[in-house]
Amino acid sequence: MLKPFISLLIILFISNINAQTDIKGSADYPLLERLPDFYISRYSESEFDSEGFYFDNKKQQIEGRKFVIDYRHNKSSDLKFEFPTRLQILRNYSTAIKKAGGRILFERHNAEKGYYSFKTSDGKPIWVYLKTSLTGNAYTLTVIEQEAMRQDIVIDADLIKNKLELEGKIAIYGIYFDTGKSNIKEESTPALIEIAKYLKDNPTINCWVVGHTDSDGSFELNSKLSLARAKAIQEELQTKYGVSEQRLYAEGVGPLAPVASNATEEGKKLNRRVELVKK
Repeated sequence: MLKPFISLLIILFISNINAQTDIKGSADYPLLERLPDFYISRYSESEFDSEGFYFDNKKQQIEGRKFVIDYRHNKSSDLKFEFPTRLQILRNYSTAIKKAGGRILFERHNAEKGYYSFKTSDGKPIWVYLKTSLTGNAYTLTVIEQEAMRQDIVIDADLIKNKLELEGKIAIYGIYFDTGKSNIKEESTPALIEIAKYLKDNPTINCWVVGHTDSDGSFELNSKLSLARAKAIQEELQTKYGVSEQRLYAEGVGPLAPVASNATEEGKKLNRRVELVKK
């Protein structure tokens, strides 16, 4: 009786070694089930970020809530094990996405990667990027729930006043421009109204309007762009909101004063800003 019992313990022990568990706090993305015998080895979730997706013959950045899930096979270290092919991994997901009414945007000829999109039942666009390992023992799933950047902090005149009194400056993230341009977009109106209100309520205060960029592109272009945007805000406040010319001074510093790392998209978004600096 002892020998069969010991054999059973050995089998259970080996099974436990082979059966890896998902990293704490991770989960599959809804509608996109993993392949059998794979576990989650790394997981991250960002409130707002971006990813490049290849479609319409070019790579385009899609923004929104971002999930990155690394999957690894339970026997990933076994060099003799026959793992799924790259194409099998891609087809597992492309089939599920097409069943959900989605489409294949682009798949590399060697099945190394694929780009896909579909919509949820409530119409939210979902973008999926799948990258496979050479041996098929691992793959990475990146998902973007597309949405516009939310203004987490509502800029108002009181907040501007408090920040300038305490710190001498305030970053204004509610003023929007198209990429590479200095034309102020309509959705910037609420922030401009509050800046004008602050200046009218505090007639003895003069300010610098300072434009900032991320580090993408040349220093010369970023410097010119940051100054052009600062001047556009200065002019908008003067012509549309009646702020005196002597109250505002425009300057652009390009990428020279980052508040976050330019190595991530989230950091770049924080660095692309306009600051109001007490003179």
